[in-house]
Amino acid sequence: MALSLQALREMKAEKIQAARALHDKEGFTDEDQKTFDAFMVEAEAIEARIQNELKLNGLTDPAQAQHIAGLSAGVITVEPKAVYKNLGEQLLDVRAMALDTAEAPQARDRFQKVVNAASGASTGIDSEGGYLVETDKSSSIITNAIETGVLSSRCTRQPIGANADSFSYMAADDRDRSTGKRNGIQVYRKAETSTMVTSGKVGLKERELRVEDMYGLIYVTNRMMRDAVALAEYAKRCLREQLAFKLDLEIFQGSGAGQCLGIMSSDLPVTVSKEGSQTADTINANNVVKMLARFYGDITKAAWFVNQDTLAQFPLMTVGQMPVFIPGGSFANAPFGLLFGRPIVPIEFCKTLGDKGDIILADFSQYLLVEKGGVEEAESMHVKFLTDEMAYRFIVRNNGQPLHDSPITPLNGSNTLSPFVMLEAR
Repeated sequence: MALSLQALREMKAEKIQAARALHDKEGFTDEDQKTFDAFMVEAEAIEARIQNELKLNGLTDPAQAQHIAGLSAGVITVEPKAVYKNLGEQLLDVRAMALDTAEAPQARDRFQKVVNAASGASTGIDSEGGYLVETDKSSSIITNAIETGVLSSRCTRQPIGANADSFSYMAADDRDRSTGKRNGIQVYRKAETSTMVTSGKVGLKERELRVEDMYGLIYVTNRMMRDAVALAEYAKRCLREQLAFKLDLEIFQGSGAGQCLGIMSSDLPVTVSKEGSQTADTINANNVVKMLARFYGDITKAAWFVNQDTLAQFPLMTVGQMPVFIPGGSFANAPFGLLFGRPIVPIEFCKTLGDKGDIILADFSQYLLVEKGGVEEAESMHVKFLTDEMAYRFIVRNNGQPLHDSPITPLNGSNTLSPFVMLEAR
């Protein structure tokens, strides 16, 4: 019977504990060294099995992998009891530890439980000036921030483990389908005695995404520090808003240098030309029809992302006598209406009416977000000393980029296709 991921981790912990006990004893002999080395070799072998189990489940996130492995082995995973009732209580302990107040010893005891629960974590160590946010609250902060984001909530998310700082994947290198090949491979038919023709080489290339630090600052009055519940809700709300806005902004227009590579900065989008006699600062039905013709992605996940200034362009839009715009109201997922059956989503990142980027037909499931670990927190009483405030800094590690780096040239037709389609400036 296959061992569960939890059982493998327990076996590894036993080997490490035995090696440590041997190493710490007095009179360490050459024979002890051989035994110690054997324990470490066994621990490394078990770790290799743990990594294989993660790969078999298609996961790199330890918490998810452990949960699924437990289910597949018929094991019910019991979540550890939370150390703190809410984030505010932990922030108060962070303050006590950082300032070394009378409550610091008890705060360190509680915080150590959080560190012990963070399997494989290498951040959040007191001597480095940071403190890990408890696992369940950390997950809640990140999840709420991404769900709040208009763009990040639609992206493909990929967690990575504690021992990695990047994610590599294979993407199609051959984006030109005009020769009939797909990813560099051609398929043929042959007569009974004829010789087979080579099918070519697979056109794949490795793409890598390295996590970068993203941080937010929150200022809290010392009066608010007296109420842990109020502090918790305030901190979560501020973090959710700050992280969601910053991540969406980078997904849209990030430079890719130490931050996400935004769609506006990548080579994946295609641009549709304006009409020859088109009035400046307008969007017409011909523009929208031609944008649909250049789209290649999951149309069920696509939407029209627009600047608020463009909304007046759609209600009277028709093709012949047929309206292509359906007002919102009864559509829970499309309060601003539907255009050719896909929702209109106003976002402040889109450019103003008439500029390139004022309307984008996009499937953001073709954008990859990688995430590592939880949230690291540190504080300072000196940043806002004169106003009697504490400054809390929260760091998350993530990055993002479009899944591919160029549009597709189809088998027939001269126009390239993309999951991100824009309209030329008018």
